[in-house]
Amino acid sequence: MIHSIHFSSTFYQELSDHCEMGIRQVWACNLMEELQKMDAALHHHKVVSMDSEFPGFLRKTPRRSDELSAFADMKFNVDNMKIIQLGITLSDENGIIAGTWEFNFKFLIETEVFYDPKSIEFLMESGIDFEELRINGIDQLFFSNMFTHVLSRHRDLKWLTFHGLYDLAYMVKLVTKKPLPVSMLDFTEIIATVFGCCVLDVKYMARLYDDLHRGELGLEKLAKILGVKRVGGSHHAGSDSLLTARVFARMKTMYGIEESRFAGFLYGVTTRICEPVRTQVLPTFPGYCQPGIPQLCQVLPASRYCRPMIHGVFLHPPIIQHQYRVL
Repeated sequence: MIHSIHFSSTFYQELSDHCEMGIRQVWACNLMEELQKMDAALHHHKVVSMDSEFPGFLRKTPRRSDELSAFADMKFNVDNMKIIQLGITLSDENGIIAGTWEFNFKFLIETEVFYDPKSIEFLMESGIDFEELRINGIDQLFFSNMFTHVLSRHRDLKWLTFHGLYDLAYMVKLVTKKPLPVSMLDFTEIIATVFGCCVLDVKYMARLYDDLHRGELGLEKLAKILGVKRVGGSHHAGSDSLLTARVFARMKTMYGIEESRFAGFLYGVTTRICEPVRTQVLPTFPGYCQPGIPQLCQVLPASRYCRPMIHGVFLHPPIIQHQYRVL
């Protein structure tokens, strides 16, 4: 259980200074310490930029495939493979960075059945140490329990991605501990229930601006156009999440972006992330309940759940009944 920790007024400045020098590397040995720091920073820095690294694609989707086929390919890939890194950068509405965390998960190439060898080779060349992941990587189930508990304490978070469909898919799998649902509509409803409706995709936002080549650029080239420098190495989740946060802040300054126009839209996806029309069962999680004490529940309308993870309760697809909240 992660308890509320009060840091001195210099804590946030120390985080910012550290971010300038580098990115916090998180392994099994320092996971709890770093989650406590993230928990403290989230009270004042509610913009969460995220990125992930994963072992490639088992099914590659042709560029002009329909959305149904693209989702089926993504579901197959994400359901059968494991996330390697998760990068999280926290900032405030003014773009002030509180810190960047790079979570490194246990990944054993020798025992993993599904991965793309070319992608693993590419990540190795980019500097990801798979031997270190094997020895000191974070257990994903333990991380899921601790991470979701932290997020359950913070409402009204804003999530940033860059071309973030797969990043969100791995996050949904990580926090729900379930395979992805069977349709894009169900998937976007889970995102809305777990993370809230305020999800922004920077690549989608760039589509509206000619001088940003209408979004047909990678993150690195977009950052170069905007004059934003990278900290850390490319194809590392922490560095990419930090660059996404800084690119977003620069775009807001330069273009006066009205975020409500873009909230819930992902690049390459026509289905918008918004509150579920249907009602669904939300189970309690044993990790957040006192052992042996029955939990009281209350039926709530679906509209109350279009917000980040209320009280540590998450969507459990695909049972359709009511929504519940632990009192």
